[in-house]
Amino acid sequence: MQRVKSGIPGFDVLTDGGFVEGTVSLVSGVAGSGKTLFSAQYAFFGARFLNEPAAVITVEAPKEDYLQAISGFGMNPQDMDKLWLIDLGEIGGEEIQLDFPKLQKFLEDFLERQGIKRLVIDSITAIGLHYRSIEEFREHLFVFTRFLKKKRVTTILTTESIENGPYTRFGVEQFVCDSFIVLGLEEIKGTLRRTILIRKMRFTKHDTAKHPFIIGDRGLEIGASEKVV
Repeated sequence: MQRVKSGIPGFDVLTDGGFVEGTVSLVSGVAGSGKTLFSAQYAFFGARFLNEPAAVITVEAPKEDYLQAISGFGMNPQDMDKLWLIDLGEIGGEEIQLDFPKLQKFLEDFLERQGIKRLVIDSITAIGLHYRSIEEFREHLFVFTRFLKKKRVTTILTTESIENGPYTRFGVEQFVCDSFIVLGLEEIKGTLRRTILIRKMRFTKHDTAKHPFIIGDRGLEIGASEKVV
């Protein structure tokens, strides 16, 4: 199978070479766990070092806030020809009631026109809040992921989890996606410890242990040879 390198030190060691091409991965975590940075590194690495067109779609954060969040780690999409940063609030207005069919309609032309190979949607939690039922949300998300896989775009979706609660905001996102990656933020004796656990990854073998990671000058760095017990 073709592999898509993540650009995150240590991650490809845990996943037998990276993401499987054309799959949809879900990255979940509480606020401050590193979801945005993880997905930004993935998109930035492909666009800058592998010449792979990449797009980041922000659903909640304004573009200015997103740029501020990642610029301190040496990532500036505005300086790159192969990376698109799209603020859906700018396109549809603050009052837009976004759902997956509307997002798919926008992406249908955009992905092909720009030749996008890597896609990040940060986050699908904001989309889910517009749905009246979990069943409808899951059904639309399923159709949307099928669309992305048909386009052969290797995608990362982010979603929030709840402190001391479920791994995902709505409890169903992980069942629809090909991979499920959980970023943890645990307080141990007054110090925050960051962890990563790959709970699921279809079509390939992967590490199933919990590993520590740090956020350094260039973003996430995973201690692939270390385990958290």
